[in-house]
Amino acid sequence: MNTESIIPVVTSMGIGFFIGMMLGYFVKKIIKILMFVAGGIVALLLYLQQQQVISVNIEKLQESLNFIFTSTASSFDRMTQTGDMATLGIPLAGGLSAGLAIGFVKG
Repeated sequence: MNTESIIPVVTSMGIGFFIGMMLGYFVKKIIKILMFVAGGIVALLLYLQQQQVISVNIEKLQESLNFIFTSTASSFDRMTQTGDMATLGIPLAGGLSAGLAIGFVKG
């Protein structure tokens, strides 16, 4: 086996791993920020309701959140059905997924 045939595979694995690691790190940071903001909004709403400044319809709020979550989940389903990862090739996709997992854990 000559090294000229191995170099592109190793390069694509390394690049995929690095990109996946950065992506995982930033995705986790963005999720943390969004959860902090959402928690702050909910806490503010509950505080204002307790002080009787506003009235919150909990059923309507729950329906709206369910709609947001189901529409987000369906958009992820459509993204995975396109099969874009299959065209990347096994070394790049493997490196990308391993880097994504490690970046998400370390972030």
